[in-house]
Amino acid sequence: MTRFRSQSTNRMQNTAKKPQSSLVIEPPALHVLPILHAHPDVLYWLDHYWAKLNLNQAERGRIALTQDRREFARWTGRRLNPLALGCYCYLPGTPEAEHGRGQVSMSNTASPHAIEPNGAQLPLPGFDVIAPSSPSHLSTSRHRHLIFIESDLLALGREVTIAHELIHLSDRVRGRPRRHHCHGYDAIAVDEAALTERDPEVLRQLLRDETARREKVLRSSRPIKYLYACPECGKEYPRVRRYSRPVSCGACDRTYNPKFLLILKAEGLLHTPTDDLPELDDDEIIL
Repeated sequence: MTRFRSQSTNRMQNTAKKPQSSLVIEPPALHVLPILHAHPDVLYWLDHYWAKLNLNQAERGRIALTQDRREFARWTGRRLNPLALGCYCYLPGTPEAEHGRGQVSMSNTASPHAIEPNGAQLPLPGFDVIAPSSPSHLSTSRHRHLIFIESDLLALGREVTIAHELIHLSDRVRGRPRRHHCHGYDAIAVDEAALTERDPEVLRQLLRDETARREKVLRSSRPIKYLYACPECGKEYPRVRRYSRPVSCGACDRTYNPKFLLILKAEGLLHTPTDDLPELDDDEIIL
C-alpha cells in the first residue's frame, strides 16, 4: 500500500485519464533476497515492528526494501507518485514475474487504482488490493514483498512509514489485505497508532508535515509554470506542464464539458500561494 499525502485522491481515478505506457517488470530473484537497500534507521524499525507484529521469519527472507524510486519502479513496473512517502507491493510468484517478462500498463495519474494481469499490487494511495491469499498458499508460493520508503523522511517519519507498510504486509500474509478508505482516518490508521503507541492526531500531523516537505522539494525541481483557470467559477489549476488535451473544470461539472473548458491564465516561472499543490488537481476533467 502506498502512503502519501493526507488529502484523499480516490476521485482521480474516475476524473482524469492520461495516455498509457508500459514498463517491463524486473523483480528481484528469490535467491538474492532479502534485499535491504535502506538507511540503518529504517532497518532498525523493520526489525522492531516485524517482531512486534509477530510476523513469520520465513516471510522476511522474501523482502526487497529500497529507498530508491527508480529501483522500486524496476521491481514493480510502475513509477511511484512523486508524493508517495512509502509503498508496499505484494508480487505473486507468476511465471511472467519470475522471468521478468510481465508487463504492467501504467496510467500516469496520481492515484491509478489498477490491478494488472500479473497480479502486482501497488496502491496509490493504494493500487487496489487483489483477492486475499491464504497463509497456506503463501508458505509454498514464490511470492515477494516489495517495500519503498522515501529517503528524505525525518526520523519519526521513517519509523512510522515502515510500521505502516508492515501493517499492509501483515494483512497480506494473514490473508486479509485491506484497502485504504482515507489515509490517517481509517482502520489502518487506528492500527498504526496502536502499533507505534502514538496519538492518531500526532500521526495525522506528521503525514501533513512530511507531505508538505515532499511537495516543497518537488517544487524546487519542478516549479509551477502554467496556471489555468475556469472561466465560469474562477477555480485555478497550477501545472508543471501544459495540458496536452482539452480539460474542463470538475468543480462545475464532474464529466467533461466544453462549456467549462480551462483557459491558460499565466505562464512562466510562477510564484503563487498554490505552488505547493500537486500537479494533478482532483477537479480537472480530461477529454
